[in-house]
Amino acid sequence: MGAIRLMVVDDHAIVRQGLIKLIEMNKEFKVVAEGSDGREAIKLLELHRPDIVLMDLNMPDMDGIEACRKITEGSTAPKVIALTVCEEIDIITDALAAGAKGYILKNTSLENLTTIIREVHEGKAYIDPSVATGLIDRYNTFARQAGEKTTCPLSDREVQVLELVSKGKTNREIAGELFISEKTVKNHVTSILRKLDVSDRTEACVTAMKKQYI
Repeated sequence: MGAIRLMVVDDHAIVRQGLIKLIEMNKEFKVVAEGSDGREAIKLLELHRPDIVLMDLNMPDMDGIEACRKITEGSTAPKVIALTVCEEIDIITDALAAGAKGYILKNTSLENLTTIIREVHEGKAYIDPSVATGLIDRYNTFARQAGEKTTCPLSDREVQVLELVSKGKTNREIAGELFISEKTVKNHVTSILRKLDVSDRTEACVTAMKKQYI
C-alpha cells in the first residue's frame, strides 16, 4: 500500500509549510499539493488527486467551508479534515454539513494529527474532544425543540388559524382565507387559548412561537 496522499490548504504560508514538513517526517504520508485558499484547492484537486485534504476554514476569496462543500460533491472525492483554531459551534456544524470527515484544532499534537489522518483515510470520522461537548449540547437542544414541536396540542386547523392571527388577521379575514364562518374562527381561537393556557391572542402567538408550534 502506497503513502497516503495529502493536500494542505492554509492562507498562512509559514503555517502551511511548517505543517507540510512535520507531516512528511512520517513516511506513511506524502504531501502532493498545497494551496492558499479554497478556490486554489479546487483547481489543484484534479491535477494531484489527494486522498486527504487538510483544510483551514478561515481563508480569503473562498473559505474552507465552501471549498469543502465543492470538494466533497464528487463520488470519488477526497476526505476533508478541517484543521483550524475556530471553536465556534456554528462553524463546526457548517463544516460537518459541508462534508468534512474530521474537525481538529491546530493545537493538536503531531502524533495525534497523524493518527487522525490515518483513521479518516480508513473511513472513520473525528471531532476534537474540546469541541465535542458543545456539539452534544447543540444536538440536545435541537432534539428537545423537536420533541416540543411534535407534542403540539393544537389541531392542524387551529395551527392555521393561529398562524393567521400572528400575521395580524381579523376573524373576518381568517374566515375568508380558510373558507369557514367567523363563528368557527371564534371557536378555534377559544380552543387555542384554552389548550395553550393563555388569556389573549397575543400571548397565544408568543407561546406558540417559543414552542415552535407555528
